[in-house]
Amino acid sequence: MITFLILLTVLALSMVLLARALGRMDRNVAPPVPVEESSAPEQTGLGDPEWNIVIRHQCEPINCPNLKGNPRQPGKEPGCQVCAALFLERYGERLLNEQREGRNR
Repeated sequence: MITFLILLTVLALSMVLLARALGRMDRNVAPPVPVEESSAPEQTGLGDPEWNIVIRHQCEPINCPNLKGNPRQPGKEPGCQVCAALFLERYGERLLNEQREGRNR
């Protein structure tokens, strides 16, 4: 019986010491490293050839107010990217349809 009480006491003390050690580890955690902002230009899914097609066939004909700079380029805001992506999708479908019609003639 005494052996059982000694084992129970040792077990209880070891659990208290373990909980205390784990509590200290949580408090001593180093803060996360801040993310460094890069000065690189924002990367989009569209490359220069795609933007050139969009500018030539979409932005310039409708005289888009978002064209800026010299040479005139669309802004990199999400609205311009969505507009460009939708135009390229329709443009690609139109090219495929023209190619299919050429084969069927």
